[in-house]
Amino acid sequence: MDTGSTGAGGGNGSSGGGGAGGADAEDTSSTTGEPPDFTGTPIEEDRADLPSVRQEHGVAALNGELYVLGGFTPDASSSVQAYDPESDSWREVADFPAIFHHPNVAVVGGMLYVAGFLAGSSLRQGDGRTFAYDPEADEWSPRASMPVGTDRGSACVAALDDAIYVFGGASAATMPDASVYDTVADAWTSLPPMPELREHCIAAGIDGKIYIVSGRANSIQGIGLESWVYDPATQMYDERQAMPTPRAGAAGAVLGGRIFAFGGEGNPDDPDGVFHEIEVYDPADDSWEELPDMTIPRHGYGAATIGDRIYLAGGATAQGFGATEFFTVFFFEPND
Repeated sequence: MDTGSTGAGGGNGSSGGGGAGGADAEDTSSTTGEPPDFTGTPIEEDRADLPSVRQEHGVAALNGELYVLGGFTPDASSSVQAYDPESDSWREVADFPAIFHHPNVAVVGGMLYVAGFLAGSSLRQGDGRTFAYDPEADEWSPRASMPVGTDRGSACVAALDDAIYVFGGASAATMPDASVYDTVADAWTSLPPMPELREHCIAAGIDGKIYIVSGRANSIQGIGLESWVYDPATQMYDERQAMPTPRAGAAGAVLGGRIFAFGGEGNPDDPDGVFHEIEVYDPADDSWEELPDMTIPRHGYGAATIGDRIYLAGGATAQGFGATEFFTVFFFEPND
């Protein structure tokens, strides 16, 4: 959707955030006791629908569960829900302290953070407040706000060590700012701005660096072509191999040290304006791989990894608004 300004996804997260803005950090903690297998035949399967339609929300994995945060359900919402993969079921958790969408979401140290978002039902009102969710207490608590004048949502978000990095994003328009939140010190620090404006993008922390792919600036048609890697040690950006199918509003997640990008919007060749593609970036050799298309193409959502699977929650099946309750899981089925 055009906020002029992700989770997801959108980032997604995650993220987007995961979610509307980032790639959710890889969580291979679940499971069977066997090492995860990241090869084989790519599969996408349905799971229990979200309790309500949802788009432009945050998505994150925490303690073996998947969380969806805020977004349009179909109205702007403060609701947060958690999914248990073992029982294939959803439950309600404590509402977020504000009505919000396009949140900058990350997980660090067993806590779920929202580090800036778009407020209310407005598509152009950034809010720089930061909140942390404690799953044991089922409570949200306030943290230090973003640097003055950089309030924004729909950013490229990634967690690395104890820090949350927020690149670009939007409020009244796409913003160039970059900043990092130290979750231990409860303090923000401004970073050098991105080489170009970017929002509704995917970021992921891998091997001490942060990779930024997909996204756009100021309109659905303003899709960015370049991919970037940011080195926190030098505070420098370097260009990387461009995504084969540039898009924005995709969901992103990390699996096996690679960044997976699902769907997105702004496709001039699709009657619904949505991208069907799944593409995978490998930072080890700076290369992209194209996988079979999504079973239900969508945008404005997020993804998160639990064990050897990527969960894709909600999103819209048409450019702009069109929230759905669709929920799928992506994984590799081992070859015989």
